[in-house]
Amino acid sequence: MDYKLEKQVWTDADYEQMGWHDCNIYKIRLTEDLELDIDYILQWNKPDLEGLPFTFWVAPATLVFKSVQDLTFDFDIGFENAFEIEDIEKEDGNRWTIITRQGDIQFNSKGYEQYIRQEPFFEFGQTITFIERYGHSLDRTTNQENPNRIREDVVQQRQKDFEDYENVKKRHLKKQLRIPPQTQML
Repeated sequence: MDYKLEKQVWTDADYEQMGWHDCNIYKIRLTEDLELDIDYILQWNKPDLEGLPFTFWVAPATLVFKSVQDLTFDFDIGFENAFEIEDIEKEDGNRWTIITRQGDIQFNSKGYEQYIRQEPFFEFGQTITFIERYGHSLDRTTNQENPNRIREDVVQQRQKDFEDYENVKKRHLKKQLRIPPQTQML
């Protein structure tokens, strides 16, 4: 199973094509730019069978808003979890709001660049584990090295997760076939 990246660097010119709903923010740095380390969900995959969960193509990414000014934070958070993005809104040309479940970040910026640092991962959830993504990073690169992708234990766990999912699909299909058609409609 593979995912073909459309491109590795996205910009504010691509804003209408992009969405950040349910993307986690792991690290933030503020210099003249606002840099965010995120798991970017490239694609939500509808399940093959009704009733099964979605799967996802997710990649570690660095989202950089350029020349940030008039920055305000309004958060209500305990530091045990990452921030989860609801949406990123653009208003009045260069005013941006990153809406998270924990609060908002508002600022002015000339625009953004988002670097897809590694090839996407096929995931059964919307995030990549710390080990599999090779930690947190704010690198502005599209070819980040990740030796953990080929670690034997990681490869074996991913294979086991995929096999478990396929078994769930088989059981779910058998269960659907056993239910009489008139009962399914009730």
